[in-house]
Amino acid sequence: MTAARWAQQELLDHQSRAALRLYAVWFNMYPGDAREKWPSTLLTDPRVVQYWDEARAIGTRYLSHLPAMMERRAAATLPPTADALWDAYFVYAPGDQWQDPVPVPVSWGYPIMVTRDQLLREVDTLVTK
Repeated sequence: MTAARWAQQELLDHQSRAALRLYAVWFNMYPGDAREKWPSTLLTDPRVVQYWDEARAIGTRYLSHLPAMMERRAAATLPPTADALWDAYFVYAPGDQWQDPVPVPVSWGYPIMVTRDQLLREVDTLVTK
């Protein structure tokens, strides 16, 4: 949840006038994680769309398709160690649409707090174009 607080305060608040859309996908990763404990009010910016993914389908899908995206990873990205990719960011250019199996991002990083500097740079670059 540290990354979510950071995203709200440093990313979204910093870009308060930018036409951004942030999708937060939450799922169980730690013992005790559960939808009923999910802090749905953690990200309060109206540009945030939040989902609960009980089956961890998005995390497993992204993890299985990382090889096609490796050249776009943030330099500080750590190797994922779980069975689903979580605590990661994916930046897409304006107008990008979902493509199966997953859309290829402009940039991605894992975990967010380790790669947050590149995330900020990528967003700044996109919103100033």
